[in-house]
Amino acid sequence: MEKATDPLTLSMTEREALIRSTIKDRGEQIRKDHPLLANNDLCGMSIFLFAISGVLVSGWAYWQSLIPAWICIPLVAMFTSLLHELEHDLIHWMYFKKNKAIHNLMMLGVWVFRPGTINPWVRRQLHFLHHKTSGTEQDLEERGIGNGHPYGVLRFWIMSDTLVGNLFRILFTFPPERKAHALKGLFLKNFPLAIATGILWYGFLLFHAVNFLLPALGATVVWSESTLNIMSGVSFLIVTLIAPFYLRSFCLNFISSNMHYYGNVNSVIEQTQVLNSPLFWPMQLFCFNFGSTHGIHHFVVGETFYIRQLTAPAAHKVMREHGVRFNDFGTFRRNNRFQPETPSRLSPAVSA
Repeated sequence: MEKATDPLTLSMTEREALIRSTIKDRGEQIRKDHPLLANNDLCGMSIFLFAISGVLVSGWAYWQSLIPAWICIPLVAMFTSLLHELEHDLIHWMYFKKNKAIHNLMMLGVWVFRPGTINPWVRRQLHFLHHKTSGTEQDLEERGIGNGHPYGVLRFWIMSDTLVGNLFRILFTFPPERKAHALKGLFLKNFPLAIATGILWYGFLLFHAVNFLLPALGATVVWSESTLNIMSGVSFLIVTLIAPFYLRSFCLNFISSNMHYYGNVNSVIEQTQVLNSPLFWPMQLFCFNFGSTHGIHHFVVGETFYIRQLTAPAAHKVMREHGVRFNDFGTFRRNNRFQPETPSRLSPAVSA
């Protein structure tokens, strides 16, 4: 029996199956011990209402001058990290699958409160493709947030702002015959919320850059009263929705694009690593521990994000034993390439 579960005696398929069955068994035990967690619809809607209430209360507190911007922005980013996880589960039809009205209302809600994201109904198709093609150039979802691209200005811009970053990627790296089609696709995926968000964000930055630079050069800046009134409203949206979006999005894109591998990927075990080093905790706060738990999802797709948090200890143990890498910092140097070991060895679990 011992020999049968020795990782070195198992094929890649057998190792994947063992990881998958361990995660599923632990999830079933958790739901058995805590029956409330078995009600996906109730849990999903409760988290949805909690997160949106948190965003609204934080915005109200800022409006009433009860909290400053530097508190409001990270608070909203943390609340909306819950909405991102809900969107991901909704994409996999984990909540209200039999009630399309409520399901689509939740899809709309997680989009509106994260206004810089692409249309979630469009993302559903990209995400299903991601599971089929993870680790390859065909994985448009991960490539669109920086996975596999060399580190430099363009990658950091993509991770910071997927709309404008990918706009520059298309303009500067795509062959001429593909540019128009790619630009049209980018526009349609991001219309209308992400495009409006980008206009407000860069307009806000430009407004304050002018206010800072021109007086420094000896010029006088005079804005009309209507412009100042508009910018006052824009500034409120920046603090309560848009700046939190860019903060949360960068943290998520940085973690996700580096925990997924690109190139030399031949199995689910090689698709992701686990990033749970304390060095990543500042970013994990704004993407709900994504780096530690998302790899679990690649093995058991139908598990809700809150169950993944609870199965993580058992999942990490079996994943490490059977070759999933942990805290592989070499991925930054290799542009996320997996670089498998020789067939006679397990892929190294990098950290202790």
